[in-house]
Amino acid sequence: MNDSGFINDYMEKKHCRVCKSTALTTYLDLGKMPLVNSYVESANDNIPCNRYPLAINYCSECSMSQLSIVVDPSIMFKNYFYRSSISQTFVNHCAEYAENSARRFSFKDTDLIIDIASNDGACLREFKKQGVRVLGVDPAENLAKIAIESGVPTVAKFWNAETAGQIHTEYGKAKMITAMNVFAHVDDLDSFLAGINTLLDDDGVFAIECPYMFNFMTNTEFDTTYHEHLSYFLLKPIMHLVKQHDMEVFDVLTVNIHGGSLRVYVKKKSSKAWDICYQNIDKLLLMEEETGFHKTEKYIHFSVAVKKIRDDMIRLIKSIKAEGGKIAAYGASAKGNILSNYCGFGKLDIDYIIDDTPEKQGCLAPGHHIPIVAFDKLTKEPPEYLILLAWNFSRELMNKTIKYQKQGGKYIIPIPQVKVVPEE
Repeated sequence: MNDSGFINDYMEKKHCRVCKSTALTTYLDLGKMPLVNSYVESANDNIPCNRYPLAINYCSECSMSQLSIVVDPSIMFKNYFYRSSISQTFVNHCAEYAENSARRFSFKDTDLIIDIASNDGACLREFKKQGVRVLGVDPAENLAKIAIESGVPTVAKFWNAETAGQIHTEYGKAKMITAMNVFAHVDDLDSFLAGINTLLDDDGVFAIECPYMFNFMTNTEFDTTYHEHLSYFLLKPIMHLVKQHDMEVFDVLTVNIHGGSLRVYVKKKSSKAWDICYQNIDKLLLMEEETGFHKTEKYIHFSVAVKKIRDDMIRLIKSIKAEGGKIAAYGASAKGNILSNYCGFGKLDIDYIIDDTPEKQGCLAPGHHIPIVAFDKLTKEPPEYLILLAWNFSRELMNKTIKYQKQGGKYIIPIPQVKVVPEE
């Protein structure tokens, strides 16, 4: 064990990171899984990858869901392969977000907008178009470099109270701090929010965007369970958490990105700048209550649905291969890596995976080492079936592969239930 408490690169999490309760129940156990961004160079094909337990626990006190372990973040995030700007769907989402924020919060050219886990700067490039100052914070040095080169100033550090203090000294306070798809990645949420309090203007806005537990379970999105995603949020535990830091939720809405996400607007409790939208908040809280998200039974039923998807996928792939069919996949995404490993798929099942991220091409996917290739492979060696592992961008991928589709190619979409398009 080192000073951080990690044993073999990870540590168990025995209490709820929101309410500190130990009343935790395991409801989803995917076994030992590789880190979803631990891509392998082709020359290292014979080197086994590290695997870590991947299970989710439910807190009966505040309805929080979280992984049973925490992997050392320096292993996962120092050099990161996922690039936000690769997806045009996500870029369009960021543009809408920036335009909406500028209108709603009346940005001035002196205002500072900070994006935590800013990746390659995709979101802040859109905010910059609104005529404000921007600053990204991301620990992945390779991505920070890309962002800086594209005109987005970026601090290559993990976000915490110390980093926030340093930024405050150099840049001043922020009008708005965004946390898109990072809040769920944080173990020490108290330090994270302490940093927000330090850097946020007294009448500033902290905006959280994270996958919504309602969609996660309703659509059986189990493949968004991976070691980077430590927490799986409902609105209730978020409200409980920010209250402990003298902050409060003043509005909330659901957005379609990443299979269904929650966007939560938070202000300092002392601020009178923003009216609280009780109607939106109460509507979601009531929905969570009435649909059983505060009862353990709901989560146990979810695990049964997950196993059915795995069994259906295995059955379908086996039947196609038994008839001599060729199968490829699109999207060497985090969720795709989880699904393929959970189903036990390898190079004998999936010939290759197409991905548009240049850094991934030529590598092998984590776990079973399926080759990752560029888009032109689809034209040169078209399969009968193409699994859309990045199913959250299915429409975009199907539009991009329209020629493949017109030539008789078929798609396999695994979530929310296994289906073949067009139907056979």
